[in-house]
Amino acid sequence: MAEVSIATRHVMQANKSKNTKPELLVRQALRAAGLPGYRLHWKKCPGRPDVCYPGRKVAIFVNGCFWHRCPHCNLPMPKSNVPFWEAKFARNKARDARNHEALVDAGWTVLVVWECALKKGRFESTMSRLVREIELASVGLRPEGRVVEVGYLKPWQLRVVWKRRHGRR
Repeated sequence: MAEVSIATRHVMQANKSKNTKPELLVRQALRAAGLPGYRLHWKKCPGRPDVCYPGRKVAIFVNGCFWHRCPHCNLPMPKSNVPFWEAKFARNKARDARNHEALVDAGWTVLVVWECALKKGRFESTMSRLVREIELASVGLRPEGRVVEVGYLKPWQLRVVWKRRHGRR
């Protein structure tokens, strides 16, 4: 592992892992949608999801685009100390994959919300889909043990939306 300067180490330690702004927005929207009763960073659940509904077996991870390397943002790699950052991001992604796999194996529905999906133009649609996924998982209308990325449409859905916006069928 590459060495990091003391200053960089202190800056990285100052980054919050709990109660981040995107996480607070999601929690506020869940309460407004009538879905209280969740656990925060529940220690008994693999990976300690940001928001967890143990009775419904739903785990929600609110991922920051930079630290978890959002596949939609195409963020550049930091220019200095590249070997360190490559190793750091690879460990983060491997940890996320392990946590998701452990939850899926235990029959949980894992919902991943990316920070960029919570921006102004997309917040309402992302949260409505998140609420719908939680409700469907809790009544058993979705298969157990799956990972859902909330806030992004599948490629075929994007074509349908584009056609509707441009008056084509």
